[in-house]
Amino acid sequence: MDIPNPGEGDVNIGTSTFQACWILTAIVGVALLFRYAIKIWVRWALPEVTAPGRIWGTEDLLFFVAWGFDITHMVFIQMSANWGLGRHFFYLTAEERLNSMKWDFLSQPLAVASAMVSRAGMMWFLLTCFAASDKKIRLSIIICAVVQVVVNMVTIVQIIVQCGPNPYQTTNRVQYFHYMWTPLPEDGSVKCQSPTVQTTVGFVQGGFNTVIDYFLAVLAAVELWQFFLRTLHRNPETSFWSQFCKISATVRSRRIWQTITLSGPLILSGCASIVKTYKLKSLGDRHDFTYNIVTFVLWVKIENYSILLASCAPVARLFLRSFVDHRREGRTHGYWSRSRSTDHKEPETELKRRANAKEQWLDSATATNMTITCAHDEENPPTGWSEHGHERSISQVSKAEMPEHIDDGRVTVKTDIVVQIDDGRSISSGGTRLLPDGGESHSVGFH
Repeated sequence: MDIPNPGEGDVNIGTSTFQACWILTAIVGVALLFRYAIKIWVRWALPEVTAPGRIWGTEDLLFFVAWGFDITHMVFIQMSANWGLGRHFFYLTAEERLNSMKWDFLSQPLAVASAMVSRAGMMWFLLTCFAASDKKIRLSIIICAVVQVVVNMVTIVQIIVQCGPNPYQTTNRVQYFHYMWTPLPEDGSVKCQSPTVQTTVGFVQGGFNTVIDYFLAVLAAVELWQFFLRTLHRNPETSFWSQFCKISATVRSRRIWQTITLSGPLILSGCASIVKTYKLKSLGDRHDFTYNIVTFVLWVKIENYSILLASCAPVARLFLRSFVDHRREGRTHGYWSRSRSTDHKEPETELKRRANAKEQWLDSATATNMTITCAHDEENPPTGWSEHGHERSISQVSKAEMPEHIDDGRVTVKTDIVVQIDDGRSISSGGTRLLPDGGESHSVGFH
């Protein structure tokens, strides 16, 4: 193989790039630590009667495993960089060429696995968010999850089994993987696939990942704004902007935040996947492999970390709305301890309101919870009664008045049952919404 002599001399573009990758790795690690710490804190701080029934989910494990793959990938990339990854192949010694390519090829399956697992975690998260949605929505998410797992697993297998005996025979091709960086036997007994094969497989994988990311981003946005879109569909004469302005400010800001944190990272991941797929040509160009692949590694990290960072957005919002708002108002106790009592009559915070549903996910409650938004906020202009009516109904249900006397070991509990009626729909205290056609729609939230 003729190695071209670069005209720019022996430069190293890997140092700054890999430092940026390590910074991204550290940021994601801190973000995930924050996510898990908040969940542990909520379990410890909230009384058992108000804590969410399900704080931990399968996606927590998937995100942790994905980050584990990512940090292992970065360790291998750093070892490759120590041997010359980022420098022109022409200036490397034979030992540097062998070891730099060795650690890079060993890292490639880990990068694919990390992206696959993090996407699976995000899809599981979306599935829990939209569990009460249409069956077609749930089926679409499941199909996307299966397709992306199959495509990425095929890519991992293709990377590992590129080399094998010549002529072909059934054998354990994994033991031939080292021929990707070591010289082939001169007798021709071992043959590796053309680099264009891996490039083609990478293009197919990148295409599937991009389409799935964009599809899920659109799906999440449509589900979040479904009431608004239905209103526009029923009233075609109403302009988009006028109807958008009719939504209450609280609901509007919540919806925008949810759209940014759910759809935004998926779009960013899809864009990074497009750029990464374009950079795949560096895998097929083995003449200056150690120099050309550096930018490809950077976009791999951006693709993987965009989803992992997005996983922390729901708990970050919950923390800000619950803890920071409380500190700002001068209240530092109450249900932030395991105590069942408080000396202050505190208004409901978002954490406590959303935690009332015992079977509710901590993350998905913050992300979607369609019924907490209340359909009339998005379908009809707020009035003096309706603008805060739903908020009052939650407080009335969750706030039970303490009895004046407790005698003979008996406890009296006084509650209110509130029924809201709006535009042919009613939301009962059991969480069932009555539709105009007489059907029922069950929600996760507690009313």
